[in-house]
Amino acid sequence: MERFKVSGEALLDFYQKNVNLEQVFSDIERDLQASNQVVCRYIVNGLELSEVDELRFAEVQLSEVESLEYLTERSEDLAGIVIRAWVEALPEMMLKTEALAARMRAQGLSGLLKSISELVQNCETLVDSVMALRVRMKAAGTPIRSSLVELEKVSKKTVLEATTALQSKDFVLLADVLEYDLNNMLQMYLEHLKTLEKDLHGEHDGKSDIEQNRSHSMGRRRLAN
Repeated sequence: MERFKVSGEALLDFYQKNVNLEQVFSDIERDLQASNQVVCRYIVNGLELSEVDELRFAEVQLSEVESLEYLTERSEDLAGIVIRAWVEALPEMMLKTEALAARMRAQGLSGLLKSISELVQNCETLVDSVMALRVRMKAAGTPIRSSLVELEKVSKKTVLEATTALQSKDFVLLADVLEYDLNNMLQMYLEHLKTLEKDLHGEHDGKSDIEQNRSHSMGRRRLAN
């Protein structure tokens, strides 16, 4: 990871005073793209920005900026970090999904709404994270399997179904979605990300395990019912 810092005065020497940070952010990211790097984090006036903060600070004019720092990573390195984090997190998410489904069948939604809501939100984050990762890796020239794009479409539908069942407090449907659809989705993402990790490091030279396991995994709910 590399760290860069520029003063507000230096920015004003390059840009006009009425330019806002959105333009600066865009220019930085475009320049970094040429060297296959991405911004991991912005720090404005000593304040580390979250993604929400970035949207808010994008409207700030340069006359209000005393300093701008940004941390960068190579696209491949950042992709590897994100993939590894999800590969390590997914088995625990799957166990939690199975446990919540079992508890829901035994006791309904009582006392479980918060845990289930957090799980569904984590699944939404997973889908969005992998989608952003796929777009970034494709732009960097890393081959992306078409089955991952198909999985994203199915996943959005599955998460929406879980959200709808949660909002309507239909614990019978929600238990089915958690135990079969959502858990199958997590399993498929785990397989895809492991394969993507191998592809990223040039270690995969055979047919993907995803294709071999796909029909079995996606058919669990139908067979179980």
